Amino acid sequence: MIKPRLSSHSSHPPQIAATIEAAVERLRATRSESNWRTWKDLPISGRIIFCEICKAARFATSIVADVTTLNFNLLFEIGFSIGLGRPVLLVRDTSYMASKRDFDELGVLDTIGYLDFANSEQLSDRLNLALPGQPIPRPPVRLFSETPLYVLKGPVNTDGAVKLLSTLKKSALRFRTYDAVETPRLSLFEARRQVSGSVGIVAHLLSPERRGALVHNALCALLAGVAMAEQKVVVMLQEEAIDQPLDYRDVVQSYAIPDHIPALLERSIRLVVQQLQKPVESSVVLPEGVLEKLDLGDPAAENEIGGLREYFVQTGQFQGARHGHSRLVVGRKGTGKTALFYAVRASVGRGHSNLVLDLRPEGHQFLKLRETVLGALSPGVQEHTMTAFWTFILLAEIAHKIIWDERAFSQRDPERFERWRAIERIYGVLGLDVEDDLSQRLLKQVDRIEVEFAAKGAVGPRDRVTDIIFKGDIRSLEAALSAYLQEKEAVWLLIDNLDKGWPTRGTKATDIVILRALLEAARKLQQQFEVRSVELRCLVFLRTDVYEHLVQETPDKGKDSAIRLDWDDPQVFEEIVRKRVAASTALTGQFREIWPRLFDSHIGAEDSFRFMLERTLMRPRDILQFLQRAIEVAVNRSHNRVTESDIRQAEQSYSEDLLLTTAFEIADTQPSLDGVVFAFRGVPKVMSRGDLERVLNSAGVPEDSWAQVIELLAWFGFLGVTDSDADAAQYSYEVRYNVDRLLHRFRSGTARAAIHPGYRAALEIR
Repeated sequence: MIKPRLSSHSSHPPQIAATIEAAVERLRATRSESNWRTWKDLPISGRIIFCEICKAARFATSIVADVTTLNFNLLFEIGFSIGLGRPVLLVRDTSYMASKRDFDELGVLDTIGYLDFANSEQLSDRLNLALPGQPIPRPPVRLFSETPLYVLKGPVNTDGAVKLLSTLKKSALRFRTYDAVETPRLSLFEARRQVSGSVGIVAHLLSPERRGALVHNALCALLAGVAMAEQKVVVMLQEEAIDQPLDYRDVVQSYAIPDHIPALLERSIRLVVQQLQKPVESSVVLPEGVLEKLDLGDPAAENEIGGLREYFVQTGQFQGARHGHSRLVVGRKGTGKTALFYAVRASVGRGHSNLVLDLRPEGHQFLKLRETVLGALSPGVQEHTMTAFWTFILLAEIAHKIIWDERAFSQRDPERFERWRAIERIYGVLGLDVEDDLSQRLLKQVDRIEVEFAAKGAVGPRDRVTDIIFKGDIRSLEAALSAYLQEKEAVWLLIDNLDKGWPTRGTKATDIVILRALLEAARKLQQQFEVRSVELRCLVFLRTDVYEHLVQETPDKGKDSAIRLDWDDPQVFEEIVRKRVAASTALTGQFREIWPRLFDSHIGAEDSFRFMLERTLMRPRDILQFLQRAIEVAVNRSHNRVTESDIRQAEQSYSEDLLLTTAFEIADTQPSLDGVVFAFRGVPKVMSRGDLERVLNSAGVPEDSWAQVIELLAWFGFLGVTDSDADAAQYSYEVRYNVDRLLHRFRSGTARAAIHPGYRAALEIR
């Protein structure tokens, strides 16, 4: 029997294409039982190329794909082949380095592994040994019926991206998102799990001129291929009209104006609704292996709202937030702020005894306000202006919540309904739109203020500024709300994402003005409502670096206490994992009873869970990502539990994730330091101050910036300080990010710097 094999590769660069064609000729001569074909052998003349490649992939027993260069057509075809369940072997010429950094950033194919080659003979020999290959095991089928859409967000939150999400919210179709800012690299197992459980995927392709567009659009191509093979609804929106790759050119819809996006989504939304109305097929059977059933959830809490109700760990920080003991919840990215946000919201309850507003504005929405309005005002008037702005927004949002959610409830009582009608009337007089979502309502208010300031002049008395902001009788709205809310036990304002898009440790003074004014506006509203016996509680969720800047810029530093999400107890992480394991498998009991049934208990002489935890920055998101990488490797190798070798292989991929995430965060703050962490490749684990300064010098960092860069690397946890060996090093998260305290011994010359264990695998530090 002739076994068909398909070789898929790009025609560029031509020297590598020629090497692959020569290797295929050698394989034809040495493996007569196989029918080798490349895409050049397909009858594509006058036909759609992808249709022929698709047909060939369906009937191939093995598919070999060259990934030396980042080619969108090829990635789409690889995704399609993976979606079909075909064995895929990835080959690459390691002597050609043009796309290596891009593939490192993409990361999604890392766990498949690569066959490296430098010439046709080497390639054919290695393929002979690797064939026929094994298909990548399919993840457990779990239909996300409550959130049927999976949205691929880009690293830049454009107006088109805002309009896209706003349109989806209005469609009443709930969705999950992959956010490249929050998680720069997506694992293949997680990508397939998300696509397989979705009815449709939505990919927002960026203009090639935008930062990060190449890697993001490549990921979109790969996942669109997987989704196409699994017969999902595939939506690909492209800002600007540009030439698209031939394979999916007919799928992409371009737009020039964001307002055109709703019309482009209409047909796809209808298709998703139709799919949801079909009866669920009962023929899908979960795999028997416990690893295949194991689902640790999505590290991004906004995609796991339902799951969090089942396995959220109620820590002391949660109890403090739930009882309203502080106004701020503070933690580094990935420490669980958003999970706590949703847990508090759920614990308050969804009845009518409380009114709960979960507001998630994003920092970029204030860009115009910051640049065109605040920039023209004196510091004192800036804060007054922003306090007035937030007072207006918060009152308007409370009114919007009542109008939108309490119409039916208010009609049960004539007096309550009259109070509800009063709010609706005043809201209408203020010219606010009930139909828009929060992001659009905010943008409209910012645009309005910008126009009015430009027309009337930004500089003037405070009362003139207030008139522009309030746009009407705000006291009437406040009185109407107080009258309606008197029968409520409490009003909760939960505000998250305000600092999203603000560079880590790169917050500007005007950003802090926006934040401080929000806290002041909430405090004043709290006092005003209390006079009328209405309890108002406000929780603002902030990153640690933003909070540090806020404290530095605030004269009265004790006014707003904070709940700190600093994780230093390994047993809490054990409980996080235990509850997630129990939620998706039949394994119950204590963590130390469950763990050995899933993972080898030790890495050498070291406890395997502690081994993994010490390679994280002590954040829940980190340990979940590491565990998912390890499980993915074990499943791909058909293991029934995660072995030591699986963990060591996963360490490499997880380390690359951590390194790239840190590199991106540093580059956002200091573009001149882009890639500085890569200069540490191959250095010793522990370095003297002189050694460290020599590395910075080799990276092109000016001498007068060395102290600042060392402080930055220490804050991120990339560098620690030790008196003895690397294993005894202390890192910023262990001292609550008090970098001055951490670096004191290093600066005085009594201690040395250590590279964090989480980065060592990616940097080839042994």
